[in-house]
Amino acid sequence: MNNLSNSMMTKAALGAASIAAVLVLAGCASPPNSDRTELREAGDGFPALAGNWYDGGKFVEPDSVLRIAEGQSKDQVRQLIGNPHYSEGFFGVREWNYVFNLYTGNGNEYITCQYQVHYDDDMALESTRWRDAQCPALLVPIEVEEIAAEPREEKLTLSGDVLFDFDSDQLSLEGRRTVDQVTQTITNDFVSPSVLIVGYTDRFGNEAYNLALSNSRAETVGTRMANQGVRRSSIMTAGRGMADPVVECPGRIATPSVTECLRPNRRVEITVTETAR
Repeated sequence: MNNLSNSMMTKAALGAASIAAVLVLAGCASPPNSDRTELREAGDGFPALAGNWYDGGKFVEPDSVLRIAEGQSKDQVRQLIGNPHYSEGFFGVREWNYVFNLYTGNGNEYITCQYQVHYDDDMALESTRWRDAQCPALLVPIEVEEIAAEPREEKLTLSGDVLFDFDSDQLSLEGRRTVDQVTQTITNDFVSPSVLIVGYTDRFGNEAYNLALSNSRAETVGTRMANQGVRRSSIMTAGRGMADPVVECPGRIATPSVTECLRPNRRVEITVTETAR
């Protein structure tokens, strides 16, 4: 990674004609607006947008959606994102539907997104899905840097807090979606990619434990990418623990404010290099 840090790096704009296309907000979902979204007909397993209880959708805290996880009860889901937005019934219902408004990051613009939660026979959360792929991309910010133009080399930085549950090396629901989208873009945009995945933690906790956790998280991402189409032999993984912090935050105790300040340090960096001649 020291060689990478010595390379000339320029910030690539999100949505550029590169790997950042995973975040492009165009095409699929309802257009950005500040009033009502045009109603669309159902036909893909989602109910008609016109049938929900909230005129134009309901705003939701992204962190609440990111905390949704397999195995949660209906009460736990309700505590995070509220009751379903359609008349779903009361007993034995295995599907809840929501209509959320998510800000795009461009002023007050937002898009309206349909979100579906599926439960198993025991009424525990089994899976979730979005109607439009660009909606979950809004929940998972990805920082993209162009390291070199020839040979082509780009680095993506993903938040460890978003990819993984606390103190875990297992990808969250949205974390899996993010890795899959990044993988698809890599296979589409690179002929013969070489991928280096490096995990990092913040400075709190045992150094050896943090090193092991960061390495395990990088390996988890690498395994997921290999399962989704990137050649395993082209993927290298490493853990750096609390090394190379992006930000420095005062405070020797892990209070909520200090932990939040250190969020950028808890990350996974994916460096992709074109190796084809």
